[in-house]
Amino acid sequence: MSGTFRSFVWDPLLLCSQMACMQGVFYTVSSSVILSSSFFGFTPSLATLFTATPSRIAVFAQLLSSLACAFALSHVVQRAKQCLDFTSTIHLFHLIAICLYTHSFPTTLTWWLLQISSVVLCTVLGEYLCMQIESREIKLVGVPSKYDL
Repeated sequence: MSGTFRSFVWDPLLLCSQMACMQGVFYTVSSSVILSSSFFGFTPSLATLFTATPSRIAVFAQLLSSLACAFALSHVVQRAKQCLDFTSTIHLFHLIAICLYTHSFPTTLTWWLLQISSVVLCTVLGEYLCMQIESREIKLVGVPSKYDL
């Protein structure tokens, strides 16, 4: 496959480590928001993170986590084509974690609307940021650009 631009090479270790990093960003930011809410009189708990009926703090934490994941996508994954895949996988693992924690499948409409809006926010912003990085001019060492003054 020589001569192809950005040819795809199957690398399961890279894929798993990227996914672990993205999942870590998601839960780190969510946990940080929930913990920092204790300064405002809220009692943080694991149930807030893995609830099927989201509270205001859980909604805020998840949406902020989606924003953080969008920025992380542009640095960890670096491909606009893969943003939806990674975002969907993050939220699929979150669904599995909630099912394991609560021993039930989430059925509330508000939880599903939160997940859909979180996926859309993370995917669209992540793709935008990745496209901005992908469209940057490639600097060659020693060759002046026509844009350099």
